[in-house]
Amino acid sequence: MMVNGERREFRDGLKLHELLADLDVDARAVAVMVDDEVYKPGRVPDVALSRDAVIEVVQMMQGG
Repeated sequence: MMVNGERREFRDGLKLHELLADLDVDARAVAVMVDDEVYKPGRVPDVALSRDAVIEVVQMMQGG
């Protein structure tokens, strides 16, 4: 599994919210792309992940 361009160990039954918790990321404050699916902040579902998933987690920042 790839997360933000880095290979990460996969464990059977891993769900997206578990991965985000492992990364110490609040699902309400990030946008996530899993393969070709894009999820907006606050709308990240708790989907099962596959061994070959490609995941991008983008932190939302305020300011300019």
